[in-house]
Parts: sequence; structure tokens; C-alpha cells
Amino acid sequence: MADLVDGVAESGAAVIGLALVLPEADISPDGIAGDKRLASALAKNRTALAVSLGNEATVSEAEPKAGWSIVGQVPETLPGFTGLTGSLADFSGAAAGLGAIRTLPDPDGVLRHVPLLWLRNTAQGVQLWPSFALELLRLYAGENGYVARMNGAGFDALRMAGSIVPLEPQGSIRLWETDTNTLRISASNILSGRGDPLLRNAIAIVDLSAVGLTQYLPTPTRPARPGVDIHADAIGQMLAARHLVEPAQARMLERLWFVLSGIVFIGLSGVLAQRVMLGALALALLAATPFAFGALEYSLQGALYDPLQPALATILVAGFEGYVLYRRSEQRRSTLARQFSQYLSPSVVQRLANSDTEAILSGEKREITILLSDIRGFTTMSERLDAQEIGKVVNQFLGLATDEILKRDGTIDKFMGDAVLAFWNAPLDQPDHRERALEAGLALIERVKRENAAFTARGHPPIEIGVAIETGVCSVGNFGSERRFDYTAIGSPVNRAARLESTTKKLRIPLVLGPGFAQGASMPVVQAGVFELQGFKGEVPVFTVPEIRPSSQPAEEVV
Repeated sequence: MADLVDGVAESGAAVIGLALVLPEADISPDGIAGDKRLASALAKNRTALAVSLGNEATVSEAEPKAGWSIVGQVPETLPGFTGLTGSLADFSGAAAGLGAIRTLPDPDGVLRHVPLLWLRNTAQGVQLWPSFALELLRLYAGENGYVARMNGAGFDALRMAGSIVPLEPQGSIRLWETDTNTLRISASNILSGRGDPLLRNAIAIVDLSAVGLTQYLPTPTRPARPGVDIHADAIGQMLAARHLVEPAQARMLERLWFVLSGIVFIGLSGVLAQRVMLGALALALLAATPFAFGALEYSLQGALYDPLQPALATILVAGFEGYVLYRRSEQRRSTLARQFSQYLSPSVVQRLANSDTEAILSGEKREITILLSDIRGFTTMSERLDAQEIGKVVNQFLGLATDEILKRDGTIDKFMGDAVLAFWNAPLDQPDHRERALEAGLALIERVKRENAAFTARGHPPIEIGVAIETGVCSVGNFGSERRFDYTAIGSPVNRAARLESTTKKLRIPLVLGPGFAQGASMPVVQAGVFELQGFKGEVPVFTVPEIRPSSQPAEEVV
């Protein structure tokens, strides 16, 4: 070991550190002489030895080599050790410096902090011990001691060789790892007398590399690093004045990001609910931004920001907002299913639940096709039948009408005694709404004809119906009071359809079409007559389809 120390010194090393604790003497004849030679080599060169701090019994007592100037009061809350294991007194006395090699990994076992100062509680008082890396740097700078500044939480900063090293309260610095591996030189090269020019004016650390004797520590960037590399990185970052610090405003910025991300998600909740991909992209960008900002500040200024807290907060806010939107969506689906299940086919209800229905339910103007149908001669029929039979007749007809309307995805507005009112193109768009309504009307007429045989077989009189279909722009939405409202259509076309239905009796045909329907019809229609409708100015032409064109044209009359 003495030859190795002398060889490193002859290669021009400025400081030599032995990252070893040598507490026992070599009692062999050659060993005694070797210990003396090692002590001599330590004394004549600028060297430092390692000590180990702990709470075990002290072995080979030693005193710090460097003096300390403390600015402020050392808090009693700072933890300290009671025991020390040092090298033989001859070795410790010969070395120019002594430093602690103890490490302090985080609870997860990863080494992120390198302690530079240690406290040791002795019967004579508190001792301040420098770390092994700090002691090597002191010898390299030619300083006799350290100046440490304290604050209420603990250590604050360290001044040495004219530079300030910011400290964490426990007296540590955050490890700033380099991308390159620490340069290693084999001891055999030195002992063979070849030396190495890379050692000139360098800080050389002597350590063991044998399997089982080298301490490996996980760091943030590597799963296992030799302890000597940690010392080298700590020395390098202090020489380069590259200090990883957490800015005073870091916590404020992290919380501000949390608040801003929450405001963004809440403010855009309506848009993001309709555009899932946009919401996912916004979440990814907001969650990734703290990491990008932290990486940029780390690389440029060595500033440490915790990106995990704002990123997790962003995800939590997004998750909560997503849950709220989901609950609203489910509530809307339930409301729609409850409100429309009696008036729309299940497929339309499902499509409606998957669409944006806020404007639809609150009311909108749109072109719709209205169908109104009732039983002809119902007043006379009700005078001849009792209430129970009347109910059966009405239910039979309304059941048939409901089937044909829902088959064509119509919306049943309401039942009015023996009449049914339905419309198409609301709440969902149906470009072929005229065709659907006409098909439903014709199918209902044929269905009633087929069912009349079975109906009369049960003792009921045959029924005849009238169907009126009109198209126009109406207000469609939820209308009513706070206690009760219905999804319905309001407008002149609805009133005109009601007036037109009564013309079927005058025209002696089961189906009439209004002028609004005829104007945009894609199928052939023929004019069946002209009427003055109550509540409407002027004459209103009435149409039907060719297959049920009336045989004679009645005179004009007010309906």
C-alpha cells in the first residue's frame, strides 16, 4: 500500500485519498515494517483517510483534521452518531485529512443525496466531520478548515476555497451524476513503475475493486454504482459549482400548476366531453409539461422541480372531471330513456342517448313532418258502446298506430282520446322524414283494414280512420311547467295537420297531405281538393297519393 501511495504521488497526483478504513495493525514481521512505511508515505504526501461513523462502539478514536467556523446555531434536532471507526492512530496522525464515507440512501434504497457534513456526539461535545469527498476537496484547495452557515432548519451553506456550496438541512447535497464513467487506473500499472500521466494534478482515490469488497449503490440513473464513483461525482460537481437546488418558489409553482390545470379541465369540460381524443391529448400535454419543464430547468440551471406532484394532480383532476362527466352522461341517458322510451323505438332512444341533446331538449326550431290520425265517427260509436268496449276499441287502434310509427322511428307526441299525434326529424335528424311519415300512414291504413275482420269477430264494429300528414318548421323540445313537461312540437304546421285530418271525411279518403308536405315531396302526389281551414287565411290545397285519389271533387267548405 505504501508503494502504491508513493507511486500515485510520483505520477503527479495533487491529493491522494484512501477510501479505506485500516483499524488493525499487521502483526506479521513484514507487516510491522509495512505499516511504518505506509504511515511514512501518508505523512510525506498530501493524503486523506476514511473514517466510518455509526452508533456502534468506537474503534480507533480519531479527531477531525480540519477546523470549523459556524455561523449560526446548530439545531439540537439534527441527528448525530456516537461511534467512530477509524484507522490506526499512526495512520490517522500521518494523514493530512480524515473524512467520513458513510452514505445516506432514501427509503427506497436509491442514493440521491450525498452528505458533506456529519455530526458526532461525544462526551466533550458535538464534533463536525466532513465527508471523505469534501475533505479531499479541502486538501486540493489548500484550505485549513470550513465555514458552515446554519439556519433554523439545519445546515444552509458551506464556504470553501472562495465558493459557496448550498446545503440541504441535513448537511447534504443532491447528487448530480455525470454521463461518463469515472476514470480508473489499475494499481498494477502504478506498482510496476509505469505511472500514468492522467494522474498529474488530479485527485486520486484508492479503493478496492475485488468482488465482494466493493460497495455498490443504486442511483437515480444507474442500478448499481461503486461507492468511489459517488465520491468522484460529488467532488466533480463541487469543483464545477454545479449544484442541484430546489428553488424557493418550486412548491408555489407546483401548486399553481395544479390550480391552473384544474381550471383548464373544468373550463373545457363541455368541449372535452364531446371530443374524447381532444380530452386525452389535453391530459397528456398537461401531465407531460411538468416533466418537460423540470428536465429543462435541471439541464440548464440545475434547478429541481418535482414534476410528479403537479402531473398526478392533473391526472386526478382529469379523473374527477371525467367521473363527473360520466355521471352526468349516465344521468342524461337515464332521463332520456325514461322520457322517450314510451314515444320512440329503442334504437332511436339509444342513438339519442349517444348524441348531444342539450339543445334538443331545451327547444329548437326544425322542419318536421307531422302525422295525426283518429277514428272516424268516434262520437257516434261511443254512444252505442259502453265504456269498457270503447276503451278496447281505442286501445286497439292506438296500439296499431304505435307499432307502425315506431317501426319507422317516429316520435309519438301524444295520445288525444281516439287520436294519435306523431312527428319525424326530431329529436334526431331524419332526412327522409316525409317518406317515413307517409309510409307509416299508408301502413296504418292497411293494418286497420286487415285487423277489422278480427275486430268485428270479437263483436266490435269495424273502424275507419283518417290520416293527415303535414310538413313545416316547428318549435320542438321540452315544454310544460316545473312540475310536468313533455317533449312536444308546437307550431302552425301542427295546427294545420289537425285541421287537415277532418277533411278526410269530406273527401271520403283515408289519407290527406298538406301543402308543406307536397312542396318537398319526393314521391308523386295529387291535389284532392281546396279548403278553407279554420284559423288559416285563404284557401289551402289538400293533396293525397295517386292510389287513393278521390273519385269526385267536393265543393269548398270551411273545416
